[in-house]
Amino acid sequence: MRLICTVEINNRLCPSHNLASSKGKGRGGHATLTLGRKPGSDSKEGLVFLMMCTAKDKTGTKYKLKGNVEKIFGRFVQEGKATIRFHQPEQDICISKADPINLKALLSAVKLAHHGQEMTRAQVSTLTPATSSQVEPPRTKMTVTKRKDYPLTKSFPGSLVELRINHCTLNRIDTRILGLKHLKLLDMSHNNIRSLPETFGELSCLADLNLSNNQLTDFPGKLFQSAVKNSLQSLDLSHNQLSRLPNQLCNCTGLVSLKLDINQLSGLPPSIGLLRKLRFLTATRNSITLLPASFLHLRLDTVDLFENPFLEDGPSTLMGKLRFPPLVEITARVVKKHRIHYTEEDLPRTLISYLEGGKRCLCGQLCFESFVRFLARLDLHRLAHTVTAVDSQGRTHAPLEAFLCSESCSAKYKKHPAGFWK
Repeated sequence: MRLICTVEINNRLCPSHNLASSKGKGRGGHATLTLGRKPGSDSKEGLVFLMMCTAKDKTGTKYKLKGNVEKIFGRFVQEGKATIRFHQPEQDICISKADPINLKALLSAVKLAHHGQEMTRAQVSTLTPATSSQVEPPRTKMTVTKRKDYPLTKSFPGSLVELRINHCTLNRIDTRILGLKHLKLLDMSHNNIRSLPETFGELSCLADLNLSNNQLTDFPGKLFQSAVKNSLQSLDLSHNQLSRLPNQLCNCTGLVSLKLDINQLSGLPPSIGLLRKLRFLTATRNSITLLPASFLHLRLDTVDLFENPFLEDGPSTLMGKLRFPPLVEITARVVKKHRIHYTEEDLPRTLISYLEGGKRCLCGQLCFESFVRFLARLDLHRLAHTVTAVDSQGRTHAPLEAFLCSESCSAKYKKHPAGFWK
């Protein structure tokens, strides 16, 4: 039986002599704990030992178990923590970061060995020195910058937290990466990636995603309907060929940084104002002509929209005519207002596209067919502390496209057109 964990050894004699613990010094180290008998001993009568191996001591330190365990502290075993106290030597083995199920099995086996009870072969093995792979700390960071170094025959370590793969001319995301359940940072910039798999959202811990300098032409909306929408904090899509972003991006309410520079975007997602935690937004050198009305709800530290072909400030006059909304729009407004969940199995693709194409009125409600539109000038200083000019003339304002969903909103706008949207 073998347990991979973090171990700290506390010598109980040291405090009585005003000495610090000789091992660990208050910090745990990566180790492997093995339950077994010494080579050559009788398979039934031989003494059972608990052997602790580390990277510095692969041969291991052995602790006799029969009649030698003073106490086992297992109150926090569900958290992967426990302590085994020995009579001789007077030491405590403090275990942490262990798999709770394996830890329970080890502690049960230790109790059996302490009382001299019979044990199964699965519980007791022959003690041998640990291999390097057994005692080395789990790898949490990996960087690949050359195609020849890319792992083709070996799998990615399952313990990875940060993975950087750059300048490897990859044209797709390796499906093996989708199995890295602990991954928090993924940097695949400077490759030739053209699309993302819809199952990309399976990376439920992903907080930082960098896909800049690739060949992306589309971004799947389904990605932001999965677990990743709750974890993503930073997204870099700059230097790609994106012409649009799915409105589902705005489901990532924890997003703090969004980089969209040098793409072919004709606009920003209509519901971008839902990104209430967004603090850094850059979308330079795109094809954006208007900002969506929900842009007003952002509170940014930095915004940079330099070199976009914004329309000249138009008059704040209403365009279009309100009419009574059709039944399909009334239904769509109810679905969105109450956040009723739906999938492609529930609705035809045409209705899903209809629901995704809503316009958000300045009152916060969504409208689909029945609305009036107007343009207004937005001073970006009202939304951000640091503002980069939108053109070489130093302008820091941009045209805002807004919608009104009802007669009451229209009447309010007509009464005070300059202040309704402020």
